[in-house]
Amino acid sequence: MPLTAARKPAPEQGLGAMTGKRYIESLKDGREVWIDGKRVDDVTVHPAFKPMIDELARVYDLQNSPKYRDAMTCIDPESGQRISVSWMFPRSEVDLKKKRKNSELWNEFTWGQLGRSPDILAPYIISALHLKEAFSAVKHPRCDFGENLVNYYRHCARNDLFLTHALGDPQVDRSEQTQNEQRKVREDEEVALHVVEETADGVIISGGKQLSTAASHSNECYVALSATFAKRNDPKCVLAFAIPTASKGLKILAREPVSRWIGSWGHPLQMLDEQDCMLFFDHVLVPWDRLFMLYDPTPMVRMLGAGGGSVNFNFLGWSNLCRAYTRMTLMTAVATMVAKAIGVYEYREVAAKLGEMVTYCQVWEHAMDGVEHAAGPTPNGQWTLGTGRGLHIWFAQISGRMTELLREICGSGIIMQPSENDLANPEIRKYLDKYMRGKDVDVEYKSRLFRLAHDLAASSFGMRQDIYEYWHGGDPNRNRINLMRSYDQSEMMGRITDLLKEPLAHGEVD
Repeated sequence: MPLTAARKPAPEQGLGAMTGKRYIESLKDGREVWIDGKRVDDVTVHPAFKPMIDELARVYDLQNSPKYRDAMTCIDPESGQRISVSWMFPRSEVDLKKKRKNSELWNEFTWGQLGRSPDILAPYIISALHLKEAFSAVKHPRCDFGENLVNYYRHCARNDLFLTHALGDPQVDRSEQTQNEQRKVREDEEVALHVVEETADGVIISGGKQLSTAASHSNECYVALSATFAKRNDPKCVLAFAIPTASKGLKILAREPVSRWIGSWGHPLQMLDEQDCMLFFDHVLVPWDRLFMLYDPTPMVRMLGAGGGSVNFNFLGWSNLCRAYTRMTLMTAVATMVAKAIGVYEYREVAAKLGEMVTYCQVWEHAMDGVEHAAGPTPNGQWTLGTGRGLHIWFAQISGRMTELLREICGSGIIMQPSENDLANPEIRKYLDKYMRGKDVDVEYKSRLFRLAHDLAASSFGMRQDIYEYWHGGDPNRNRINLMRSYDQSEMMGRITDLLKEPLAHGEVD
């Protein structure tokens, strides 16, 4: 069904593509964020959040700059507004290529380190439109879930909102989870997010959700079910919605920052600490027009492929594919430069490790071209990439391997490098020049290069990234099982069945 066929809400002017100043101002909304036992007055100035917010504001300004405006923004044909390409509804192969370039730029500007950039969640909302009729088929007298989804997409696109999401249940007692990935009613009522009551204005909900990366500095929070938690015994726990991050009763608990350093050791990537948060919903009102699913998980199960059925569209889009590629190529380049800086580039063992890293980069590059080659239109006119479920499972496997290879190539130097103040002190500098230089490089270059490697593979920031990449797409084992159940093996199995109908051929025996 075409996007334009859904009933339109009252015309919304919208603010168009986000700017840095507007983004920062949008976060001064009284949101309830907690860190280290204290409520944050203003996330835009708090040291745990400000560097990340400033970096996003910088990229928002870049998307409006003369150099990048045509690549990162476009004219929405419905509203006539200039919107972010992240929110562009792809209607052709050309549109998909434009979205790829936009995702490449977002990841270039942020070094492939953001698992929850503003370009990440837009594809979730856009691709859900593919199943608009399925969401509308679940009836409720107070709203049409499919139309809510379309109208919410328009609201996000016309204001270039930054969304985060929260899908999983709190990690309280996973022994309650059964083999068929349903959960017992007792824990649902105690911990899982659930409907408390319906009112004329919407539903009142309570419960917890994890792990909401970037909730502290997002505009909206999209809450739904993951493939693991899509099948529930208690219908009160089946819901999907989106609400402003500053909604009354929504409490956000941020983790310990991984970017705080004492002294002058420079860590260039750690300004990209995108914070992971727990969400606590204490009788939060979700308006009827913000609900996309209630009591019946059928459309979400279909969207996620949680039942093992065929999923013929790539709801993750370019954003995660480009991020993974940028991250892999960054790690490979740093490893190569380290090997050259300490004179081990020609060592057979080191060269083989670098070759392994290059192999992963090249395979991923070919895979990206493959999903682009397999792109095509869906019944509602949306163009989508070819399926990429296996790719994201594979990246969860090899991301940690690349981190391990980088550490091995660096050796002990990854944990012992002088600070900027050490380099600037003439009393100790002569020793640094003698004992901590590299092969044809001075101590300043070598120490800064190794600290970049430390950011990626040995720091608290690097370890967080490593854990995040493994779980980014959800439970890898569950994903493998769902992929196995949806993978069509009928042709080969049919050939084998035909082969087994007769005695197997054998050679002549003398």
